[in-house]
Amino acid sequence: MTEFRTLKADEIECRIAMVKQNGFQLLLYKTARTDRQLLTEKFGDLWQNDFKVIDGKMYGGIGVYNTDLKEWVWRWDCGTESNTEAEKGQASDAFKRAGFKWGIGVELYTSPFIWINGDAKQYRNFTVKEITYTENREVKDLIITDSKGTVLFSTKKIANKKKLDGEVPTAKKVDDDLKAKLLSRYEKCLKYTEEKPEAVPNMLEAIASLAAELEQVGCVDEAKELKIIMSVSN
Repeated sequence: MTEFRTLKADEIECRIAMVKQNGFQLLLYKTARTDRQLLTEKFGDLWQNDFKVIDGKMYGGIGVYNTDLKEWVWRWDCGTESNTEAEKGQASDAFKRAGFKWGIGVELYTSPFIWINGDAKQYRNFTVKEITYTENREVKDLIITDSKGTVLFSTKKIANKKKLDGEVPTAKKVDDDLKAKLLSRYEKCLKYTEEKPEAVPNMLEAIASLAAELEQVGCVDEAKELKIIMSVSN
């Protein structure tokens, strides 16, 4: 089975992940609708989804019919409760997580840290105006605008070394002790979210803050893992 294409700008949503006095962080995510569209685009009618509850947790699975093996191949993942109705939110979340297992939208994990200076309350919504990828399917150029079309974040301007609101914070030089402490917090956070996925929606600000700190000390892979947790809990 070939890999899925990368997501287009109009298939990516933005939401606020963390708010502080001097600004806020945005997170890129996909919707269950996008998963369904890409599955149909690639496999036509040769895919299906299912849900089951195990030990009180909702699991979602996506099955794709392998014409070579002549059998259905399934990939499953557990959902967490979103800000909508509990059961509906868990089902949607589990479905999106299963989509990630198939590779749908995994390139979003490579998104830069998106920080916007200013008051988050003054913005109604955000739009991914442009996004491009490298040959390795990592996010290269990213432009995010508000409802009026004003550019709030742009990696292109950052590449040109122009200072603007939304510029990715420069990585701090930290000592080994601080890095070790952050990695210890990361391990504890990962373990806790695996044991209690239902608690994730109430931890988004703390997780986002830890992800940002990890990126600043060069722990990119660990930060990506935390982004995965946040991206499916909307």
